[in-house]
Amino acid sequence: MTSRSISGRLIKSFSIAILIPSLTTALVAVTMIYLQVLGQAQDRVTSDLEAAREIFQNNLDRLKDAMRIHATRRVVYEALASSDHSSLDNEMERVRQVERLDVLTLVDAAGRVFFRAHNPALFGDDLTWDPLVQHVLVEKTPIASPQIVPREALLKEAPALAEQALMEITPTPKALPTQRTRETAGMMLRSAAPVFAADGRFRGALVGGVLINRNYEIVDKVRTTVFKDMVYRGLDVGTATIFQNDVRISTNVKNSDGTRAITTRVSAEVAQAVLDNGETWRGRAFVVNDWYIAAYAPIVDAANRTIGMLYVGTLEQPYIDSLYRYLILLSGITLLGVLLVSVVSITVAQRISRPVRAIAAASQAVAQGDYTQKVVTSSQDEIGQLASDFNRMTEELARAHGELREWGENLERKVEQRTAELRTMQAQMLQRDKLASIGELVAGIAHEINNPNTFIRGNIAIVAEALETILPLLDEIAAKQPDLKVARLPYAQFRQHIQLLVSDIGKGADKIMNIVSDLKKFARHDEGLLTEEVSINQVVDSCLRLVHNQVKRSAKVHQELGDQLPPFKGNVQKIEQVLVNIIINAAQAIEDKKESGNIWIRTLVDDRQQVVVRVRDDGVGMNEETRKRIFDPFFTTKRPQRGTGLGLSIAYGIISEHAGTIEVTSEPGVGSEFSIAIPLQTRLASQSAAKPDAAAAPTSGGAA
Repeated sequence: MTSRSISGRLIKSFSIAILIPSLTTALVAVTMIYLQVLGQAQDRVTSDLEAAREIFQNNLDRLKDAMRIHATRRVVYEALASSDHSSLDNEMERVRQVERLDVLTLVDAAGRVFFRAHNPALFGDDLTWDPLVQHVLVEKTPIASPQIVPREALLKEAPALAEQALMEITPTPKALPTQRTRETAGMMLRSAAPVFAADGRFRGALVGGVLINRNYEIVDKVRTTVFKDMVYRGLDVGTATIFQNDVRISTNVKNSDGTRAITTRVSAEVAQAVLDNGETWRGRAFVVNDWYIAAYAPIVDAANRTIGMLYVGTLEQPYIDSLYRYLILLSGITLLGVLLVSVVSITVAQRISRPVRAIAAASQAVAQGDYTQKVVTSSQDEIGQLASDFNRMTEELARAHGELREWGENLERKVEQRTAELRTMQAQMLQRDKLASIGELVAGIAHEINNPNTFIRGNIAIVAEALETILPLLDEIAAKQPDLKVARLPYAQFRQHIQLLVSDIGKGADKIMNIVSDLKKFARHDEGLLTEEVSINQVVDSCLRLVHNQVKRSAKVHQELGDQLPPFKGNVQKIEQVLVNIIINAAQAIEDKKESGNIWIRTLVDDRQQVVVRVRDDGVGMNEETRKRIFDPFFTTKRPQRGTGLGLSIAYGIISEHAGTIEVTSEPGVGSEFSIAIPLQTRLASQSAAKPDAAAAPTSGGAA
């Protein structure tokens, strides 16, 4: 009975000592991780919503620019001046198709329809009900806005548009109660621009529009641009939706059967916050079939009325799964600690209880008056001492009781000592986890390496200079003493050895200096001043002169430089650095193919007023996995002597400073095309586009 009691108490004490702090630590860690993960998800969805708003607004701006430009065309204002429709039939339809418009209407100065591209036979009806048309008639300035267009107006334009907008509303749980069963009106991105004759007289307005209902261009562009089309367990990680009032009219949220969940409605909570109060709603939301971390922003028309919502959401399941993995890991560590302590406690308890049982049996015999009992033990520790004392118990009973109490105190101290050791072990495990993250700070050590390396380079230069003086003297001595030895080596061998040694040390120090330079460029990136007039054709010429010797061995360069390209504000040296890096990568990609090849360089200004440089090679190309990682710092597929994996990371940062973008296409065995686009009107670097996905990759030679 005594042995079971001692063993049980020891095991229980050890288990509690490790279990309580382990569970407490795990609970605190899981809570902190959950809050951090949730906070990161909320921050990301807020950023994603801003990006979606920008895409939505860009579509409006593009429509506005198109209307403003086409309104200045001679064929338009001359048709209004002459009241002749015949000249507009083909031209207006061509403009509508080129600009991908659903509606293109010409209105006279009185606000009456002069010509409809979609329905030329119907004209003369009053369009002054349209707030955008009314604005142009009064203010005579362009305007663009989302707008709810009634079914009657859609039928006049084209019956197909009215059918596209018509939606049978799907009953949706948690939505606001409603008697509506269908949505007949449509939401359009609309723009109107004034038409002036050559003499400056106001002639009317050109109105264009794109119907959003069942048009998935904007929401799919948000998913591609913001979420990179990422998929998790067969589900899109990111989704976007445009609501007309509270009804989904354009979305890439999927029903359970894989179809788009249009005609469903948003929850009452979101509708009240966004549609009724004009607020942006953020939080955890159940969207059709899954939980998302979501954000909803109001869509307002030209009269500042909320007519719908723009939604973006990121799938919650990846964050939950990540949290579960952390929980399982912490639980496993806790369980392992408890099992380890249990094994140790059982072993210790058995070791202690075995001689105690023998002493207990002898004690019972002594209590019955048998003072001849002897406890035989080979133990030399406290238990052995206790047995010896017990053997003298019949002669010194009082002293034996005192020694027994001392044994109890020693045992308690041993338990406390072992518990403290276990806690120390736990602290060491946690510390090792913390030290693992210090590796991320390696870039900060670069400047520390530079100081001793500078010392090495300086001293090796002194040694080299000294050798230039000493070696001729030794040569003279060696000429007189052919068997001369230096440092136990024949003089000729010593001379060759010391020169190679100095050269190798110098090369090694220079390589360290280059690596440190790359680390500094990446870790302490300086935006610099974007104030120089940069002529991209001159930059290309300069870069080709710089890399001529490196490129000519493996590739022939073909140039297709645009004529009279306008300059942009930037930093000439940094743009040269980017292009040199890309061209060298292209040459190395062709070298890796082990046959001569070609590099094509083309410059132009695109329709978005961006200077574009395209560098294409027919080198080895790259696979999808490599293409996705080329901008990661220190990632490289090159041999060690060819690069550190920082060149393209630095290049990406430079292009971002210039508010530009990088796009790359590549196919293994075919080659790669690397495209840089920089706006003529340079924005601040903080406004530059987010890092592209796998489309943003280096040339086929791998990361620099």
